[in-house]
Amino acid sequence: MNAQPRPIIQTALPETAPFTPEQRAWLSGFFSGLISLDSGTAPIPLADATTFAPPSEPAGPLDDGDDGSAPWHDQTLSINERMVLAAGRPLRRRMMAAMAQQDCGQCGYTCEDYSNALALRAEARLNLCVPGGKETARMLKTLHEELEAAPATQPVAKFVSPAETVEANQGQPGRSRDNPLEATFLSRTRLNKPGSEKETWHIEFDLTGSGLDYAVGDSFGLFPTNDPALVDSIIAALRVPSDFPIAGRTLREVLVADMSLAPAPDSLFQLISYLTGGDRRQKAKALAAGDDPDGDAASLDVLAALEKFSGLRSDPEAFIEALEPLQPRLYSISSSPKVDRNRLSLTVDAVRYIFNQRTRLGV
Repeated sequence: MNAQPRPIIQTALPETAPFTPEQRAWLSGFFSGLISLDSGTAPIPLADATTFAPPSEPAGPLDDGDDGSAPWHDQTLSINERMVLAAGRPLRRRMMAAMAQQDCGQCGYTCEDYSNALALRAEARLNLCVPGGKETARMLKTLHEELEAAPATQPVAKFVSPAETVEANQGQPGRSRDNPLEATFLSRTRLNKPGSEKETWHIEFDLTGSGLDYAVGDSFGLFPTNDPALVDSIIAALRVPSDFPIAGRTLREVLVADMSLAPAPDSLFQLISYLTGGDRRQKAKALAAGDDPDGDAASLDVLAALEKFSGLRSDPEAFIEALEPLQPRLYSISSSPKVDRNRLSLTVDAVRYIFNQRTRLGV
């Protein structure tokens, strides 16, 4: 007796059904079995249900088999603890573990999106994590060397993070650090009583005509400038003219508006090691490697570094190239658009302290 051939039963589940491919395959097999019983034919085994599964999509550049867990995503952990938790994970996940885990947005990404952009070679800047500071930058530099040694992947024109949407396009003015716009400063009011050691300010901006809007929980980014007196002290330590031309502007203008002056970056100590010799060269090389030969590394801003290795003469352009760019600061918005959508306020603490007989400021 010849066995009756099994009827080919197409799945009744549309592609738009809210199921994963695995769930759709299982349900297709289940419904096929029910239909087969009703028609008097043998049910299709569950193993054959994969016949009804849609073809799998090709693996993308981030489909590296990682399970997506992030036990290191805890800002209370030290960077060493985070890297231990990320050991053995794909490079992009270890890059994420090197971040400060605050998802503060100062880099223009979340921690995960920043690491993915670096791994995809869609972002080349390794120094955007402001809260992570030099520790994160050093670790990312080490991990990036591993990336450079790996085979090149398909070039990515632009990394689009999951947080981005069409409505909030990062290319719109005022929506990202790379495309800022101007807002009108209205006023500042000190909130502390006279004689208080704290210095807290209520600051207001006018957004009329800017095209910006905001919601509760958003942050407002500001591009700060450095203290002109600090810049003048640095130029004096360099013993160069303040109007030395740098890319169409003066050295002083570049230092005030564009360069971070605290803390002193590793690249500055590397430059200093080329300009000196003997014991001072060894100390500069140690500082560039992240060591602390004299126990003062944490207190060395750019001016303190120049004073520590006083008497050196550096080419102004080489000096600028050794510094890090000045990063924007993000502050939580303290106002509500329901009160006045064209007015935005911040509540900001001023950071001032004296170290080695010099007043240090927050930038």
